[in-house]
Amino acid sequence: MQFSRFSAAALKAAPSICTIRFQQQIYKVEFQAFCEPGNEHRTPVLFLGGAFQSFSSFRSEAERVLTTHPVILADLPSQGSNDQLAPELSLEDYADLLNLFCDSQSLQRITLLGISYGSAMATLFAHRHPQKTERLLLSGITCFRRDSLITLLEDSLDLLAQGDMQAFATTAVCNLINHSRLTETDVSPTYRRLLFRQITRLNDNERMRYAQNTKRLLDFAGFTGFPQCPTLIATGEFDNFTLPAENAAVARQCQQAVFAVINNADHLAQFERKEAATELFHRFMKGDSLEGIQGTEIFNPQAFDSADQRLQSRQRPLAQPYLLKDRSKDKHHEVRIKNINFAGCELELMQSDLSLSDNCKSLWLEIPHTGNSYHVRILARERKTLRCLIIQRDLNHADE
Repeated sequence: MQFSRFSAAALKAAPSICTIRFQQQIYKVEFQAFCEPGNEHRTPVLFLGGAFQSFSSFRSEAERVLTTHPVILADLPSQGSNDQLAPELSLEDYADLLNLFCDSQSLQRITLLGISYGSAMATLFAHRHPQKTERLLLSGITCFRRDSLITLLEDSLDLLAQGDMQAFATTAVCNLINHSRLTETDVSPTYRRLLFRQITRLNDNERMRYAQNTKRLLDFAGFTGFPQCPTLIATGEFDNFTLPAENAAVARQCQQAVFAVINNADHLAQFERKEAATELFHRFMKGDSLEGIQGTEIFNPQAFDSADQRLQSRQRPLAQPYLLKDRSKDKHHEVRIKNINFAGCELELMQSDLSLSDNCKSLWLEIPHTGNSYHVRILARERKTLRCLIIQRDLNHADE
């Protein structure tokens, strides 16, 4: 592979393009490859990003890693800024496509860094092609079968299909940022608004790519095997999208895994706690000790206590009852809120109605204290009790 010297200008330059024939079709992989003199013999570190990320998202990590290792930033079809649509490819296909990319560039071994969506592809690659994987670093990974997460992803596809970009962007921001922990994570209103604006301005191609990538996650049946190489799985302490307990559960399946928690961070840990995350990532890539990094905690995955998975306290309002409205049927239900927080609630029906089930997609809970109503989806029902997910539709209402 041909490497060039890194600079801010080089990071923003047009990427190189590698064309690969796979399953009777031609796919393009866009990439940038950087190396500092004297490090050419080291194993390259290949970055795979998540949704709404581009090459520039990894500037801090790339600058640090380049002091010791070559860096490859890669966007497979429909990933990052690669505008090629590929609805026919599964997550497993992406792992094999990445393998062909390595072959085309004469990369015998790589260290993989997979963030969020990219973590699934990185895990599949490491399992399916162990001879090419030296080390594996994952952040924000889950097996994608939690009911609430599936509902959130399906709901986002519905909003996208309807063209309601304001609601879509609100849901995305509230999934990625833990609104109940803004004091701890120090995420500013400005940052949230910028992320919101970025998502509302997705063009048609970017919307189609998001839909295809999300459908791939929903179609993914789960991992059939796990990496055997040295693996670090890191997560934000308050990640309410891919829960710390879920990250730890994946780590327990990996043969040589270490589990790390980045304090006072959520799903966007590498942005919110950049110095701690970058130091953690780089030390692991070098094979150095991970102990003593300020703002992080290191665990043996088998010993991580996941008993308390709830990241937000729940409240029980004194004033009762409340109104649950079915807008599709113009029907009202009186309910008691048994407990509630930003992400969900448990409701008790004053009068039983068997029509209320997880098929209901037009339910709104009135919360007069905020002056707003909130979209809820039923996750489970037992007699008159409904366990519900709250899906935010308006960023101002979410703040209220």
